[in-house]
Amino acid sequence: MVKGKFYDAWVAYNPEQVKMYFDKIAAKWGVPVVIQQFLQGTEVNVVALGDGKGNTICAVPMRKQYITDKGKAWGGITLDDKNMLKLTRKIIKATKWRGGMELELIKTDKDELYVIEINPRIPAWVYLAVGAGQNIPEAMVKLALGMNVIPFKRYEIGKMFIRYSWDLITNVKEFEKISTFGEY
Repeated sequence: MVKGKFYDAWVAYNPEQVKMYFDKIAAKWGVPVVIQQFLQGTEVNVVALGDGKGNTICAVPMRKQYITDKGKAWGGITLDDKNMLKLTRKIIKATKWRGGMELELIKTDKDELYVIEINPRIPAWVYLAVGAGQNIPEAMVKLALGMNVIPFKRYEIGKMFIRYSWDLITNVKEFEKISTFGEY
């Protein structure tokens, strides 16, 4: 895997492709460029919230059901996976993580978990966690305001999200009004 520091990831099958993708990513995003061993398995993620003292306030694991060409989740389903939650708690405890995070993992056929990335932000799919019973954005705001937040213990397993897009058809004159004056 050849990965940009901000975005882009490509599977390279030989040294020539590694160089080609390295140059392409470096030109677009700069260096460093990350080179990782490709792991065969299922892409799974955890959205979580740490309190800065080593405690996990929220954590919801999911499996990517539909994936874009850039590897982004276009659909996912919450999982009952004790190992993913255990790993999340271990990372938050060891780092005393404060705030939201997304763990991107590969789960092999042998049930092994490999950390691919730790993103220090709440992912776009966070609303799946809210729908499953853990309102992570609300808990994060309460933590930021110094309020006491009781850690969530449960979430609904088998809750799914599917992202969709909507084409808006309009007259160019109407669009010009919105983009120029901010009103319709």
